[in-house]
Amino acid sequence: MSNDWDRAYDNRGAVADADDWIAAWQADGEAFRRAHESRIHRRAYGLQAREFVDYVEPADTQPQGTLVFVHGGYWRSMAVEANHQLAAGPLARGWRVAFIEYPLCPDVSLESLCDSVLAAIGDIADRVDGDLTLAGHSAGGHLVTHAVTEHAGLPDPVRARIQRVISISGLHDLRALARTTDIGGTLALDEGRAAALSPALARPAFAGDLLCVVGADELPELRRQSHLLANIWTGLGQTTAAHEIAGEHHFSIIEALRAPNTALTRWTAPKHLSMTA
Repeated sequence: MSNDWDRAYDNRGAVADADDWIAAWQADGEAFRRAHESRIHRRAYGLQAREFVDYVEPADTQPQGTLVFVHGGYWRSMAVEANHQLAAGPLARGWRVAFIEYPLCPDVSLESLCDSVLAAIGDIADRVDGDLTLAGHSAGGHLVTHAVTEHAGLPDPVRARIQRVISISGLHDLRALARTTDIGGTLALDEGRAAALSPALARPAFAGDLLCVVGADELPELRRQSHLLANIWTGLGQTTAAHEIAGEHHFSIIEALRAPNTALTRWTAPKHLSMTA
């Protein structure tokens, strides 16, 4: 059965040119940094080498708010530099973007990784004024939704500023991941720890709403995970919505953030748009 679960969550295996997508992200991120070097600054939020936030400021305008973005990589790979180009759309709409980097498993436990992201969100809130939107892709979707659960420990003043949480192809019930040989093995994840770290098994506690977005061409388990969280948190009193985006797979779906007028980019500014497509 474990091999079936491994295939069910093998996003790279499900997209034939996945390696090309990742290589393109890295090249595009480097090109973005060269073009906008004066608008990017890095600030540490902890003592570990990967505990930092890259801030990208909009040009010649007071930020409308701050989009906090957390990258994916199944908690064990990828780096923030491969996502910098995703700031282009929100920047064009006047939003600051703060990219969180975090230590990776198995160098740290998943619990410690989650604590690093919580510390980063708190540090961002201390450094910037105004509304916050949290967004994350894949494992990042788990990390931003976990951050706003009742038991995560985010300070109440920070929770009050979070207007929207956007989970893009996120993982919300980690018990299925505990059944995989590959990912679950790297994370040393058993069912009890997986349950404790699953947003779908926790109560939400933040001021805003939840939006779960997934590609219609993604693996069935990824689509199920997105609808699952929106469904459960609706029953717990949170305002939620879930959208499947036609024609998008696990790697293409975040490309929409590179343009200012896509639905995904507009959703990052909750005061200006409902959660409908």
